[in-house]
Amino acid sequence: MNKDYVYIDGKAIISDENGHKEPIEYYDNLDKVLVQENLIESMQNAINELKKKSALYNKMNKGHYIPIAILTLLIFLTIICPAFLSYASDGKAFNTLIETNVGTFNVGALIIAVIGCISTPIFTLLESYLYKQYKDAKKTEKGINSELEFLEKQLEKETEKLESLKQEKTKNNEDNSFRTVKVDDLQQLKMLRNYLQLYFDLGYNGEKYYQYYEQGKLDKKLEKNYDGEAIELAKEYLEEKGPIKSKGSKK
Repeated sequence: MNKDYVYIDGKAIISDENGHKEPIEYYDNLDKVLVQENLIESMQNAINELKKKSALYNKMNKGHYIPIAILTLLIFLTIICPAFLSYASDGKAFNTLIETNVGTFNVGALIIAVIGCISTPIFTLLESYLYKQYKDAKKTEKGINSELEFLEKQLEKETEKLESLKQEKTKNNEDNSFRTVKVDDLQQLKMLRNYLQLYFDLGYNGEKYYQYYEQGKLDKKLEKNYDGEAIELAKEYLEEKGPIKSKGSKK
Protein backbone atom coordinates (compact mmCIF):
# COMPACT_ATOMS: atom_id res chain seq x y z
CA MET A 1 0.00 0.00 0.00
CA ASN A 2 1.28 3.47 -0.91
CA LYS A 3 1.94 5.50 2.25
CA ASP A 4 3.37 8.83 1.08
CA TYR A 5 5.77 10.42 -1.36
CA VAL A 6 8.50 13.04 -1.24
CA TYR A 7 8.43 15.65 -3.98
CA ILE A 8 11.64 17.39 -4.99
CA ASP A 9 12.41 19.25 -8.20
CA GLY A 10 10.02 17.38 -10.50
CA LYS A 11 10.67 13.98 -8.96
CA ALA A 12 8.59 11.88 -6.53
CA ILE A 13 9.94 9.18 -4.23
CA ILE A 14 7.04 6.92 -3.27
CA SER A 15 7.16 4.99 0.03
CA ASP A 16 4.94 2.02 0.82
CA GLU A 17 3.85 0.56 4.16
CA ASN A 18 6.85 -1.78 4.18
CA GLY A 19 9.37 1.04 3.83
CA HIS A 20 10.18 0.39 0.16
CA LYS A 21 10.91 3.50 -1.89
CA GLU A 22 10.43 4.00 -5.63
CA PRO A 23 11.56 7.15 -7.50
CA ILE A 24 9.39 8.22 -10.44
CA GLU A 25 8.70 11.30 -12.55
CA TYR A 26 6.12 13.52 -10.86
CA TYR A 27 2.82 14.26 -12.61
CA ASP A 28 -0.17 16.36 -11.54
CA ASN A 29 -2.68 13.61 -10.69
CA LEU A 30 -0.15 11.41 -8.88
CA ASP A 31 -2.16 11.70 -5.65
CA LYS A 32 -5.26 10.27 -7.33
CA VAL A 33 -3.28 7.46 -8.92
CA LEU A 34 -1.71 6.41 -5.60
CA VAL A 35 -5.10 6.46 -3.88
CA GLN A 36 -6.59 4.40 -6.71
CA GLU A 37 -3.75 1.88 -6.47
CA ASN A 38 -4.39 1.52 -2.73
CA LEU A 39 -8.08 0.98 -3.37
CA ILE A 40 -7.37 -1.72 -5.93
CA GLU A 41 -4.84 -3.44 -3.66
CA SER A 42 -7.36 -3.42 -0.80
CA MET A 43 -9.97 -4.94 -3.09
CA GLN A 44 -7.57 -7.65 -4.27
CA ASN A 45 -6.63 -8.50 -0.67
CA ALA A 46 -10.31 -8.65 0.27
CA ILE A 47 -11.07 -10.95 -2.68
CA ASN A 48 -8.30 -13.34 -1.64
CA GLU A 49 -9.55 -13.48 1.96
CA LEU A 50 -13.18 -13.88 0.93
CA LYS A 51 -12.34 -16.71 -1.46
CA LYS A 52 -10.73 -18.60 1.41
CA LYS A 53 -13.77 -18.03 3.62
CA SER A 54 -16.15 -18.98 0.81
CA ALA A 55 -14.31 -22.25 0.21
CA LEU A 56 -14.40 -23.03 3.94
CA TYR A 57 -18.12 -22.35 4.27
CA ASN A 58 -18.85 -24.25 1.06
CA LYS A 59 -17.10 -27.28 2.54
CA MET A 60 -18.97 -26.89 5.84
CA ASN A 61 -22.38 -26.47 4.22
CA LYS A 62 -22.26 -29.39 1.80
CA GLY A 63 -25.10 -31.86 2.16
CA HIS A 64 -28.38 -31.69 4.03
CA TYR A 65 -28.82 -30.89 7.69
CA ILE A 66 -28.62 -33.92 10.02
CA PRO A 67 -30.39 -33.61 13.40
CA ILE A 68 -27.46 -34.98 15.38
CA ALA A 69 -28.78 -34.17 18.85
CA ILE A 70 -32.18 -35.81 18.27
CA LEU A 71 -30.59 -38.90 16.69
CA THR A 72 -28.19 -39.14 19.62
CA LEU A 73 -31.09 -38.96 22.05
CA LEU A 74 -33.00 -41.70 20.21
CA ILE A 75 -29.96 -43.98 20.14
CA PHE A 76 -29.35 -43.32 23.82
CA LEU A 77 -32.94 -44.08 24.86
CA THR A 78 -33.53 -47.07 22.58
CA ILE A 79 -30.13 -48.81 22.57
CA ILE A 80 -27.58 -47.53 25.07
CA CYS A 81 -29.85 -47.00 28.07
CA PRO A 82 -31.71 -50.35 27.80
CA ALA A 83 -28.41 -52.19 27.28
CA PHE A 84 -26.86 -50.52 30.33
CA LEU A 85 -29.90 -51.21 32.54
CA SER A 86 -30.01 -54.81 31.41
CA TYR A 87 -26.30 -55.27 32.10
CA ALA A 88 -26.36 -53.43 35.46
CA SER A 89 -29.37 -55.36 36.77
CA ASP A 90 -28.49 -58.65 35.12
CA GLY A 91 -31.70 -58.40 33.12
CA LYS A 92 -33.90 -58.01 36.20
CA ALA A 93 -34.90 -54.40 35.40
CA PHE A 94 -36.98 -55.55 32.47
CA ASN A 95 -38.50 -58.48 34.30
CA THR A 96 -39.61 -56.57 37.41
CA LEU A 97 -43.07 -55.05 37.50
CA ILE A 98 -44.42 -52.44 39.88
CA GLU A 99 -48.04 -51.53 40.44
CA THR A 100 -49.23 -47.90 40.64
CA ASN A 101 -52.58 -46.17 40.78
CA VAL A 102 -52.54 -45.81 37.02
CA GLY A 103 -51.39 -49.32 36.17
CA THR A 104 -48.54 -51.83 36.17
CA PHE A 105 -45.18 -50.83 34.73
CA ASN A 106 -41.93 -52.48 33.82
CA VAL A 107 -39.14 -51.01 36.02
CA GLY A 108 -36.66 -50.69 33.15
CA ALA A 109 -39.19 -49.05 30.86
CA LEU A 110 -40.20 -46.66 33.65
CA ILE A 111 -36.58 -45.65 34.26
CA ILE A 112 -36.05 -45.02 30.56
CA ALA A 113 -39.25 -42.96 30.42
CA VAL A 114 -38.09 -40.79 33.32
CA ILE A 115 -34.66 -40.33 31.73
CA GLY A 116 -36.39 -39.44 28.46
CA CYS A 117 -38.58 -36.82 30.14
CA ILE A 118 -35.52 -35.19 31.68
CA SER A 119 -33.20 -35.37 28.67
CA THR A 120 -35.63 -34.59 25.84
CA PRO A 121 -35.98 -30.82 26.59
CA ILE A 122 -32.18 -30.54 26.90
CA PHE A 123 -31.49 -32.30 23.62
CA THR A 124 -34.29 -30.36 21.92
CA LEU A 125 -32.70 -27.06 22.95
CA LEU A 126 -29.34 -28.34 21.76
CA GLU A 127 -30.85 -29.35 18.43
CA SER A 128 -32.43 -25.90 18.05
CA TYR A 129 -29.05 -24.29 18.68
CA LEU A 130 -27.27 -26.56 16.18
CA TYR A 131 -29.92 -25.93 13.53
CA LYS A 132 -29.63 -22.17 14.08
CA GLN A 133 -25.85 -22.45 13.63
CA TYR A 134 -26.39 -24.40 10.41
CA LYS A 135 -28.81 -21.83 9.01
CA ASP A 136 -26.49 -18.99 10.04
CA ALA A 137 -23.57 -20.67 8.25
CA LYS A 138 -25.70 -20.96 5.09
CA LYS A 139 -26.62 -17.27 5.25
CA THR A 140 -23.03 -16.27 6.00
CA GLU A 141 -21.87 -18.13 2.90
CA LYS A 142 -24.42 -16.20 0.83
CA GLY A 143 -23.20 -12.95 2.35
CA ILE A 144 -19.56 -13.75 1.56
CA ASN A 145 -20.39 -14.73 -2.01
CA SER A 146 -22.36 -11.52 -2.42
CA GLU A 147 -19.31 -9.51 -1.33
CA LEU A 148 -17.12 -11.48 -3.72
CA GLU A 149 -19.41 -10.91 -6.67
CA PHE A 150 -19.51 -7.17 -5.98
CA LEU A 151 -15.72 -6.93 -5.55
CA GLU A 152 -14.88 -8.86 -8.71
CA LYS A 153 -17.17 -6.65 -10.81
CA GLN A 154 -16.04 -3.44 -9.12
CA LEU A 155 -12.36 -4.36 -9.42
CA GLU A 156 -12.68 -4.31 -13.21
CA LYS A 157 -14.21 -0.81 -13.07
CA GLU A 158 -11.57 0.51 -10.67
CA THR A 159 -8.75 -0.96 -12.77
CA GLU A 160 -10.13 0.79 -15.86
CA LYS A 161 -10.32 4.01 -13.86
CA LEU A 162 -6.67 3.63 -12.82
CA GLU A 163 -5.58 3.17 -16.42
CA SER A 164 -7.56 6.25 -17.40
CA LEU A 165 -5.88 8.30 -14.65
CA LYS A 166 -2.44 7.19 -15.78
CA GLN A 167 -3.21 8.27 -19.33
CA GLU A 168 -4.12 11.76 -18.11
CA LYS A 169 -0.60 12.59 -16.90
CA THR A 170 0.26 16.28 -17.10
CA LYS A 171 3.07 18.34 -15.60
CA ASN A 172 1.58 21.80 -15.20
CA ASN A 173 2.15 22.15 -11.46
CA GLU A 174 5.86 21.41 -11.14
CA ASP A 175 7.99 23.67 -8.94
CA ASN A 176 11.27 23.58 -7.08
CA SER A 177 9.79 23.10 -3.60
CA PHE A 178 10.43 20.16 -1.30
CA ARG A 179 7.45 18.50 0.35
CA THR A 180 6.20 15.22 1.77
CA VAL A 181 2.65 14.28 0.80
CA LYS A 182 0.64 11.62 2.59
CA VAL A 183 -1.57 9.35 0.48
CA ASP A 184 -5.06 10.26 1.65
CA ASP A 185 -7.06 7.13 0.89
CA LEU A 186 -9.22 7.17 4.03
CA GLN A 187 -12.45 8.18 2.30
CA GLN A 188 -12.13 5.63 -0.52
CA LEU A 189 -11.27 2.74 1.81
CA LYS A 190 -14.09 3.69 4.17
CA MET A 191 -16.50 3.71 1.22
CA LEU A 192 -15.21 0.27 0.20
CA ARG A 193 -15.87 -1.09 3.71
CA ASN A 194 -19.38 0.35 3.62
CA TYR A 195 -20.07 -1.31 0.27
CA LEU A 196 -18.78 -4.64 1.56
CA GLN A 197 -21.00 -4.37 4.62
CA LEU A 198 -23.99 -3.59 2.40
CA TYR A 199 -23.44 -6.51 0.03
CA PHE A 200 -22.76 -8.96 2.84
CA ASP A 201 -26.01 -7.82 4.46
CA LEU A 202 -27.89 -8.24 1.17
CA GLY A 203 -26.54 -11.75 0.73
CA TYR A 204 -27.11 -12.75 4.35
CA ASN A 205 -30.62 -11.30 4.58
CA GLY A 206 -31.53 -11.56 0.90
CA GLU A 207 -34.71 -13.59 1.32
CA LYS A 208 -36.05 -11.34 4.06
CA TYR A 209 -35.15 -8.14 2.20
CA TYR A 210 -36.78 -9.43 -0.97
CA GLN A 211 -40.02 -9.92 0.94
CA TYR A 212 -39.76 -6.34 2.22
CA TYR A 213 -39.08 -5.20 -1.36
CA GLU A 214 -42.21 -6.95 -2.65
CA GLN A 215 -44.24 -5.45 0.20
CA GLY A 216 -42.90 -1.92 -0.39
CA LYS A 217 -41.28 -1.82 3.05
CA LEU A 218 -37.62 -1.99 2.03
CA ASP A 219 -36.83 1.73 2.27
CA LYS A 220 -38.18 1.95 5.80
CA LYS A 221 -36.31 -1.17 6.91
CA LEU A 222 -32.96 -0.05 5.47
CA GLU A 223 -32.98 3.70 6.12
CA LYS A 224 -31.85 3.17 9.71
CA ASN A 225 -28.49 1.79 8.56
CA TYR A 226 -28.02 2.96 4.98
CA ASP A 227 -28.27 6.16 2.93
CA GLY A 228 -30.34 6.69 -0.19
CA GLU A 229 -27.60 5.58 -2.59
CA ALA A 230 -27.10 2.31 -0.72
CA ILE A 231 -30.85 1.66 -0.70
CA GLU A 232 -30.97 2.12 -4.48
CA LEU A 233 -28.09 -0.35 -4.84
CA ALA A 234 -30.01 -2.76 -2.61
CA LYS A 235 -33.05 -2.49 -4.87
CA GLU A 236 -30.95 -3.18 -7.96
CA TYR A 237 -29.42 -6.19 -6.23
CA LEU A 238 -32.80 -7.57 -5.18
CA GLU A 239 -34.30 -7.02 -8.62
CA GLU A 240 -31.51 -9.19 -10.03
CA LYS A 241 -31.05 -11.71 -7.22
CA GLY A 242 -34.24 -11.58 -5.20
CA PRO A 243 -36.43 -13.95 -7.21
CA ILE A 244 -33.60 -16.51 -7.38
CA LYS A 245 -33.14 -16.42 -3.62
CA SER A 246 -36.87 -16.61 -3.07
CA LYS A 247 -37.13 -19.76 -5.21
CA GLY A 248 -34.11 -21.21 -3.49
CA SER A 249 -35.72 -20.76 -0.11
CA LYS A 250 -38.51 -23.17 -1.10
CA LYS A 251 -36.16 -26.05 -1.77
